[in-house]
Amino acid sequence: HLLASISMMFVARALRRAPALRSAAPSLACRSLATGPASGGAVSDEMLDKLGTLSTQALVDGLWVMGWPPAMVEGARGLKPGQKCKGRAITLRMVPQRPDIAADKPAGEISPEYEAFELCGPKEVLCISSVGPWESVGGDIKFLRLKQLGLGGLVTDGSVRDTDEIL
Repeated sequence: HLLASISMMFVARALRRAPALRSAAPSLACRSLATGPASGGAVSDEMLDKLGTLSTQALVDGLWVMGWPPAMVEGARGLKPGQKCKGRAITLRMVPQRPDIAADKPAGEISPEYEAFELCGPKEVLCISSVGPWESVGGDIKFLRLKQLGLGGLVTDGSVRDTDEIL
């Protein structure tokens, strides 16, 4: 409960300082359960830097208090000890290989996954929902492009290969 109280204090302080979020404050007081976001909007670079100083648990608690439903990748871990990332999420969902989908999917760099890659930069984290834990979400060619873009981080529930490109 102490951590939740600390998270709530951080959220309250952020609301006092962020005019765009201030209008959501009255609705937050009336909410007793996490049922979804009270308001939407972009996260400024300044707020992103502040949020990056918090622990993962403090962020999860703060989001829950603000009404965001739980969202996590079970068993996530860094590729090397002590590795952390912060950024705005660019989400990508992989689907099982199917002939009907493959026929409609644009080829090469105009495919949905490469379009998502091009949205990435130093202040973004690419979040890829894989088909399964043993399905690779990428290798040296894809990760080289993400490295060229200066990707802020990669989170996935799938596997990765050729990690030298992204480390």
